[in-house]
Amino acid sequence: MITQQQSRANDIWRHCCEKGHWKRDCPNLSADQRYVCFEVLQRSKKLSKDEVVLRLGDGKAVAAEAVGIINLVVSDRVRLELKDCYFVPSMIKNIISIPFLDNAGFEFLINKHCFYLMKDGSSHLLGKLNNSFYILQRSDWIMTAQNKRKLENLENAQIWHARLGHISQDRMKRLVDSKSLKIDNLDNLPACESCLKGKMTRKPFVGQSKLANALLDLIYTDVYGLLNTQARGGFSYFITFIDDHSQYGYVYLMRYKSKDFVRFKEFRLEVENQTGRKIKTLWSDRGGEYLSGEFIDYLKENDIVSQ
Repeated sequence: MITQQQSRANDIWRHCCEKGHWKRDCPNLSADQRYVCFEVLQRSKKLSKDEVVLRLGDGKAVAAEAVGIINLVVSDRVRLELKDCYFVPSMIKNIISIPFLDNAGFEFLINKHCFYLMKDGSSHLLGKLNNSFYILQRSDWIMTAQNKRKLENLENAQIWHARLGHISQDRMKRLVDSKSLKIDNLDNLPACESCLKGKMTRKPFVGQSKLANALLDLIYTDVYGLLNTQARGGFSYFITFIDDHSQYGYVYLMRYKSKDFVRFKEFRLEVENQTGRKIKTLWSDRGGEYLSGEFIDYLKENDIVSQ
């Protein structure tokens, strides 16, 4: 029987071609020893889920979604093509591996908080010290030239589409033609998810609810408040009573939520006197205002079902 530890000792992972560990434990997959970026790659290959997991300096693991090439223009004469660069969307900074540049034949010089890249006898400013890290000069960072412009134009078009109230693509083109809006290309603007949802329709409900057979057989009630604006007279709540059979409703104003029981007795006295019928069922949301002992006892004494 071969144990997991013995199996690991004989395994060879294709990334580093070394024995004794698996991919998730590979020391060569440290983020500070690879090219890592959170932006668009050129000629990239999508990675399967958890195919490559990089470890940060604090031990945290982040998953790479793609691997490819990104270009860095240091000067007019020096252009770096960073191969095997991992695309990690969760990163907030791009990382360049010094050991990898060293293997590519470059030399380095650090002087007065500036980091220089040297090759063929000439030096080029690569970055400056900032919070214990040498940060690349942003003006020198080039992302896939053409692809970057397409991405920026696309994002810009989507933003303006939303800002202008989700207007149609034709109207946006007219704005561009009249020079009221500056967007280079609108041809590849993707469908807007919000617009699609807004145009979706739903079939009407064909079923009809069955109403109560007679007046006062079923009364719906609810309490509303506390209102943001107090009504004249100091009223901050109101209670409604709606007859299911006739759909006729009553509204009573209340200063306090606890007055619902008093208002129900007023309502019952009025409608039963006018119709000559009795309330059979009171339907509420079973809130605390309807479940007081006084209210429940009153309904039982008058043979009114609480639902």
